[in-house]
Amino acid sequence: MYGDLLLALSGHPGSIFVRDSGGEFHISEDTPCLAPHEASLLNRILKIAKYYYNISSFINVYKNIIKIRRTRDPPNAGLYTTALCFGLDRGLKSYRDTLITLDGIVRDNPNIPLSLLQFHLDKFQNLFPILAYIIDEIKTNEHMKGCKILELLHEQSACGIPFVKELLSELLQSCHSVFYQQLSAWVLHGQVKDYFIEFFIREVPELDDEGNPYENEGGLFAKFELNFDMVPKYISSRVIQTIHFIGSSVHIFGTKEYSSNPLQEKDEKLFVSLLQSLQAKDKFCPIEFERVIEIMREKVAQQLYNLVMNEGKLLETLQLFKDFFLLGRGELFLAFIDSADNMMQHVSSKKSSDNDINRLFLKSYTQLGFPNEDHIEKFRFKFIDDLEKSGLAKEVPSKWNDLSLTYDVHWPLHILFTAEVMEEYNKIFMCLLKLSRCQIALQTAWSISMRCGEKFEDKLLNLRSNVAYLTDQLQYYLHVDVLETNYTALLRDIKSTTDFEAISKAHRKFLGEIQAWSFLSGGTDHDGTAQAVAQLIDLVLILAFKISYKFIHGSDQGPSISTLESQYGKVAAMMVSLLERSAARQHNSLMNQLLLRVDYNGFFSKKRNELIEKIQHVTLSIKSNNINSI
Repeated sequence: MYGDLLLALSGHPGSIFVRDSGGEFHISEDTPCLAPHEASLLNRILKIAKYYYNISSFINVYKNIIKIRRTRDPPNAGLYTTALCFGLDRGLKSYRDTLITLDGIVRDNPNIPLSLLQFHLDKFQNLFPILAYIIDEIKTNEHMKGCKILELLHEQSACGIPFVKELLSELLQSCHSVFYQQLSAWVLHGQVKDYFIEFFIREVPELDDEGNPYENEGGLFAKFELNFDMVPKYISSRVIQTIHFIGSSVHIFGTKEYSSNPLQEKDEKLFVSLLQSLQAKDKFCPIEFERVIEIMREKVAQQLYNLVMNEGKLLETLQLFKDFFLLGRGELFLAFIDSADNMMQHVSSKKSSDNDINRLFLKSYTQLGFPNEDHIEKFRFKFIDDLEKSGLAKEVPSKWNDLSLTYDVHWPLHILFTAEVMEEYNKIFMCLLKLSRCQIALQTAWSISMRCGEKFEDKLLNLRSNVAYLTDQLQYYLHVDVLETNYTALLRDIKSTTDFEAISKAHRKFLGEIQAWSFLSGGTDHDGTAQAVAQLIDLVLILAFKISYKFIHGSDQGPSISTLESQYGKVAAMMVSLLERSAARQHNSLMNQLLLRVDYNGFFSKKRNELIEKIQHVTLSIKSNNINSI
């Protein structure tokens, strides 16, 4: 009987110990009578036989999976399951050795007690159920593949039984060998060697599941993205993102003839030695792994810094953005607005208009005597038809509100100036351009009044003066307090580091600060203020045209100037009130400076208080009339 039992424990049922259709091993009904305690002990031992049979079957099915995906492959087949099978095969050697030992004992003494076999096999009673659970998860859970197997093994290895913990650690180390191979290909060459979609980084597809162009964050990560379904939990998300950054950067190095190898030779040798030291360790150490990844990140970030600074000429490009998107060359845009204003009233087809406006811009650039630089060709204006216009903007019959500015970003600066970033620059440009148009329109109104040589109402001239003062203060605030201050801080941050990620962070901060303090961001603190500033700029533009029209023709056209003046007073008072509230909440010096310039003599505060008193008076009158009617 002992011989049949050992055969059953080896995964081979016989006439005494049989395997039923459910996979359970049990004593055959034809077996001579056994004592109850013997039958109970045999059934307990036979549970090991069932587990071993299932584990062996799993190894036989998954061990020899080739590296080409086929429709007939078993569920979750891949390199990690193959590595797991090799580890299981090695780990089960101790079980097979135990069976050989027991076979020798039985041959020497056929009358040994059954409890002796139980004693030798007892440690596998704890191990095999855990291995069976791991196998069952892989076979039944469609997401349990690749790096998620690492997570499963890591969770199960948190065990207090030394024998079980040791074997599970060996299985984890076996699967880590595949992980380190994929990691090496990624951080050394910027390539994803992943035939079975098991790594936590994947190549971005051209189309999504619905056939539409696939969208991701672009820039440095335009080619590869994180596959969060494959991220093992015992590796922190920060480290995962750092690994993503390293490989994406190395891939960028290889996209042009930047060097003979994606990495510099000394860095490549360092990376190889670091990865080999990690792989040589018996156990995975998250702290050591994070330290190695951080060393790689520093090297890659420094090399990427040199790339964007030297090859990409980042500082020169930022100066160009300041000159054009941020209207740093004010005289150029003054000439451009003056020459293009008439054309904007008679725009025809979009394509011809794009060409015409760009010719005018290039003409203005040339007439001002600027050097014939190649970079001017990279800037191009275009009209956007689907921009939403406010009701006030529709009062001005022009296409200025549809005009946007684009820039042809060259390699390698596309990793910093993504499509989203360029859209933010364009948003800032459109705001500054409209404010400049307001200032020019008010100056034109003053010039017309001087040329007419007639005595106009002091009230009209004072209105133009008051509106021009507020516009000038907003213009000064945006260009000096916001743009120049933050641009200086950006240059200081760039020059004080050799880390690309620090540059990227400083640039994001730069754009965020500009949008926030230019009332362009969607933050809760500026929602009301941004709307008030936008309405005020639209009103100023309309008022400037109306005042010029009255200076020339002596009468109003459309809404009367007095009506617009009333609206302007309300919106300006509301804007000042919102600025005071925002400044009190944030204790920000920029907002206080703007308030001091705009309302230094309390003019708008007085208007606001008069408006509040008027509203309260009307409210009391309505309440009084309601009471009298009762």
